[in-house]
Amino acid sequence: MRRSTRTALTVFGLLALLALIYRSVFSGHLLAGRDVFRIFFPDSAFLLESLRAGELPLWNPYVRLGQPFAATLYSQVFYPPRWVAVVLAGPIAAMTVMQVFHVAVAAVGAFLLARQLRLSWTASIVAAAVFGVSPMMTDLGIQQNVVDAAAWSGFIVACARTAALQPGLAPVARLAAFAALSLLAGSPETTLWQGIVSLLAVWSTRRPGVGARHAPQAPRWTGAARVVGGLALAGGLAALVLLPAAEFAMNSLRTRADGFADQRLAWSVSWPQLLSTVWPLADWPRGPYWGEDQWFILNQFLGSVACALAVAGALAGPRRARPFAVGALLFALLSLGRHFPPAAALLHVPPFSLFRYPAKYFVGAAFCLSLLAGFGLEALGRLSRRVRPSLLRAAVAFVGMVAAIGVAGPIVRRLPMRESAEAGITWPLLFLGLGLVFLFVLRDPFARPRRVRHALGALGVLELVAAHHLLTVPKYSPREPLARTSAIRQGLPEPFEGRISADIQGPADPTQVPAAASRTIELSRDRLIPNRFVEERLPALEGYGAPEPIRSDVFHLAGERSVYDLTGVTWYVRQGPPPYPDLELLQTLEDGTTLSRSRTALPRAFLVQQARVVPDAEALSAVLDPAQPFRRTGFLATGEPLDLPPCGGRARILRAGARLLEVEVDACDESYLVVSDSHYPGWRATLDGAPVPLHRANFALRAVRVPAGPHTVRFEYAPLSFRAGLAVSLLTLGGLAAALSATRRRSRRASP
Repeated sequence: MRRSTRTALTVFGLLALLALIYRSVFSGHLLAGRDVFRIFFPDSAFLLESLRAGELPLWNPYVRLGQPFAATLYSQVFYPPRWVAVVLAGPIAAMTVMQVFHVAVAAVGAFLLARQLRLSWTASIVAAAVFGVSPMMTDLGIQQNVVDAAAWSGFIVACARTAALQPGLAPVARLAAFAALSLLAGSPETTLWQGIVSLLAVWSTRRPGVGARHAPQAPRWTGAARVVGGLALAGGLAALVLLPAAEFAMNSLRTRADGFADQRLAWSVSWPQLLSTVWPLADWPRGPYWGEDQWFILNQFLGSVACALAVAGALAGPRRARPFAVGALLFALLSLGRHFPPAAALLHVPPFSLFRYPAKYFVGAAFCLSLLAGFGLEALGRLSRRVRPSLLRAAVAFVGMVAAIGVAGPIVRRLPMRESAEAGITWPLLFLGLGLVFLFVLRDPFARPRRVRHALGALGVLELVAAHHLLTVPKYSPREPLARTSAIRQGLPEPFEGRISADIQGPADPTQVPAAASRTIELSRDRLIPNRFVEERLPALEGYGAPEPIRSDVFHLAGERSVYDLTGVTWYVRQGPPPYPDLELLQTLEDGTTLSRSRTALPRAFLVQQARVVPDAEALSAVLDPAQPFRRTGFLATGEPLDLPPCGGRARILRAGARLLEVEVDACDESYLVVSDSHYPGWRATLDGAPVPLHRANFALRAVRVPAGPHTVRFEYAPLSFRAGLAVSLLTLGGLAAALSATRRRSRRASP
């Protein structure tokens, strides 16, 4: 078959697979799983709002009294595919578009890498299918940033191998470009394991000998150094998000040892979940949401045939398969986290200690297993030359498969397995048995290896398609309730003033009430949870998503009336009655969600003529005090005390934007202007155009000292971390472009 024909058929096959797996999209259903509606819908809406306004989306004013946006890596602010998808498809459909696009990229990358590894066309297709369209990758769409970053794995490893073998800057630049895309996609753990796989692959890659059998080989360290250089360049290209992200991490709960250490090994893969890679339903029912089982990857099934092929590839594959066997074992064990003490110890060592949720490393194991499956298919093709075809053996294999299926259920029932394991055991026995039957039934000794590869490859792909139906992957929600304007928002004034408080938590344990969880997604925009108030442009006290600001657990989520009043919460949205008896009930939805109004909230900007410089513990105590002393006194972390008779004064907001707040002040005496927006590095203040110190007041807010009289105070967010990161990214990009240009000029001059 001609190469162009094979390419066309492969592309058509991939498109057909995607259309079959994501067929519900054609009937108006969209991906809207756990973090898709909680995080990615609101983030996409804010990103689109910023793009339309021509603003750089560095700060999100709607969540937690305002917090960094671009520094939240999964916001993907500078990731080009996210911009394209959001602009063309809108914030709701964009996530489905992103998912389908990236699983296609993942499949293409794995295919091209497999071809570079000298696998046959059929084996490369199997590797591409296992990684790109396995139930694991499809269901992982609820964690879109992980899928997006992992999609570039094949391209990154292929470029790393090329950079190790070919001198010059161009291969290193290509590696840097793809690794930068992975970093900009917002899952640094993924880029970490991609770098490890690249180094493993390069370490086993040798420059092809020239002439003599023992021709000189390039030192392994040389190739590894080129790969490290390419990854370092990728870090430079992505510095505009990495430096702000590092700053945000340092100003989050992760800096508290008692907060992050407990989460570092949370959502470790349990042994039954690892078994479910080859045995569907072996891990169900899973334990509590924060129990022994991880709930980050909802489906780890890669295919029984694919896993059997991967074992064959690891045991009988060539030398170039070894790095992927090492990678598969390493990342599978790492994903076990607290369930495997050596992995738990390693995950407390940098750079692994910077991240949480060991389950993320299983995606790296899946990538390595997909390539091993291709090597295994080749190995079985070679083995088929020594296996004599026989209809009798095929019949015996078929009867044995049926008998095994018949007795497996009662045997499994007696083992210490989970309830659903008995139902799932039929699956691997069926498909592995069919594979054995194919091995015995195919004849024609000259074309036998190719036919075996085709048959087993087709069986492996067919199993993946069937698994999507069995496991009902992926999950969808109707588009209409996801996109319609909130009924609660329609009951609020326009223009909106004040802040809302939303009950962002939803069901206490969605794993125990799946019907309620599904209903939560459908009604999330009406309830404005968890972050869907962002889509309605409503600033809120609460917020969902990591990293959490350093004081959020005791301030934003304190649930105290004094905090609500201090931060200007005028409107309460609750899944039930209003939280306080003095609130005015304005609206009740059919599901019991209520909207109520408070008359006691302070304005967003107000003046006090008394101030004390106190430790954080005392400031927090004052904030939580039901007597609300902050109405008269500012409790400062820095600055100078002030003790003047209260005289009021006036503060009026002139202009407010994502990164800008301008306040007109008429101070009756020397005062502190307190603004109930988050205090965070990068904010600076001017008084009548002159820079003035910005203080942290009332534990988490901003304050500026103003003299008596009329003034204009301007707050602007211009973080040094972003400016430094942007400078590094531009210098890296410019230097790389200049070096490539110089290399091309020298190459042209050297050409005859």
